[in-house]
Amino acid sequence: MSLDDLVYRTRGVTDEERAAIEVVLDAVIEEESAEEHAVGRGRQSPWQRSQRAVRDGVEARNDFGVDYPR
Repeated sequence: MSLDDLVYRTRGVTDEERAAIEVVLDAVIEEESAEEHAVGRGRQSPWQRSQRAVRDGVEARNDFGVDYPR
């Protein structure tokens, strides 16, 4: 969809008002597009961060009986 395809349901919208609406919508679309492309270039989404493996250096220890004798 392009901004030329917009349908205004409000009657009596002036050419100036149409131009203002199109400028605002165009800016929002550009901003969202930039954010979407930034995510694809190295910034991870919250879902991607939650799927990471345990960091290196963290080891599972099997010393439960040391603190709590059986």
